[in-house]
Amino acid sequence: MFNRFKLHWFFAAYFSLLLTTGCQQSDTGITIKQTSEVSTQIKEVLHSSPSDPSPKQNASLPNPPMLAFYGDPFYNRVLAISVKDDNLSLIKEINTTGENTYTVGMGGIPYEHKVYAITRGSDSIDVIDIQTLKRTNTIPLLHHPRSCAFNEILGIQLVSGTDKAMTSLIDVTRDEVVAVVGENCPTHPRDYGGSNATGHPFWLTPDKFVMLDRAARKIYLYRITQNGSKWRVKCLQALSTPTSVHHIIQRGLDDMNGGISESDLPQDTFYAVAEGAPQHCIPPMLLELKLEGECLKLCRKLPLQSPDIDIKKMGAHHGTFHPDGTHIYIGSAEGHTFVINYHTMAIEKIIPTGKGCGHTTFDPQKNLAIITNHKDRFVTIVDTLDHTKIVDINVSGPSQHGTILQSHTSFLSEDGRYFYAFATDNGIFYQLDLESFTITHTLYTGGTPKQGCILLQ
Repeated sequence: MFNRFKLHWFFAAYFSLLLTTGCQQSDTGITIKQTSEVSTQIKEVLHSSPSDPSPKQNASLPNPPMLAFYGDPFYNRVLAISVKDDNLSLIKEINTTGENTYTVGMGGIPYEHKVYAITRGSDSIDVIDIQTLKRTNTIPLLHHPRSCAFNEILGIQLVSGTDKAMTSLIDVTRDEVVAVVGENCPTHPRDYGGSNATGHPFWLTPDKFVMLDRAARKIYLYRITQNGSKWRVKCLQALSTPTSVHHIIQRGLDDMNGGISESDLPQDTFYAVAEGAPQHCIPPMLLELKLEGECLKLCRKLPLQSPDIDIKKMGAHHGTFHPDGTHIYIGSAEGHTFVINYHTMAIEKIIPTGKGCGHTTFDPQKNLAIITNHKDRFVTIVDTLDHTKIVDINVSGPSQHGTILQSHTSFLSEDGRYFYAFATDNGIFYQLDLESFTITHTLYTGGTPKQGCILLQ
């Protein structure tokens, strides 16, 4: 059985270095071949990073195997990958009908037999059976999809829009759209964060969700009700924000998971990451939101700025709760991670990281944080007890296709020893040992996989 704490959303990304010996013909007709030049490049990447402190040798039981799915927009396919402590293997690639196959979304209990391929360049999403690894259906939409958030209680999948400020609600038992909210017209956001019309969808409660309209700088609050086989959705509020909002987070959940399940504790306080508007010298911000009945209130806001940082180079992406229950880490594009006490709404520390600093993966078992830098070749390792930088570790080669160098999200083995992520623009999935601080396994797939989901087998 799977629950939301076993589902880790992340954007896949890889090296374009070749790691397997001999040749392999893929479904896309690509020949994967090992060369001595590539072997040299791999060695340069894997051995060019600092490796102090020394590794700890602890005998332990193997971690349970995992099955991961990633969207690859370069070849418009979904990759199914087996993840084990001592082996990474590509099980199958599934071609999609839509264009720009960016991410993959899970359903959840009891719908774990399928995943949804989010094709950001088409008015549809594909349904893939995870037992047969075959595409079984294509669901038409009125908009290009951006990302999804699953309501396990209602069996409803939220799918937000890429080209339009719209959100579709899909009944996952039938794979049919049962409601659509928003305006059926293209929008053109101007704040930091790109051209996507909406931020990530998010469920506040089992019957309330939000749509983040980036161009309008508004958070729309909706309520969904069911009457027999019919679903009805009502807009309750439009809340203005200082700049566009990228996503909303709540205590106890992964920063990429906007869904809700029966095991989640009810909460009324949420935090939103406002992306900032560099061209108008508006810094990114952390916004504190409170849900009071059918009204969402903006209670406090904290600008992420420092006299030593140029606001015109800033821009926020994702925030993540620290395991200590007091802090949130938020990365900014120019290369810093802000450590925020969300009780006092104060910046306690600013950690130097890398360009395009976007995501934080906390490892509470080792008191570490691994920070993804989208526009740099290294991840940054942080001591989470005193919020200090330990080391930068090279995980990517040079840019190959002009997209991000590292994945949007990442995940850990159950025991916290191994960190998994991708160097997107190179096409290689890697395993990083958090005891030795070295890359121990890699898998070449080609393409530019960016985002997906993972579950325990």
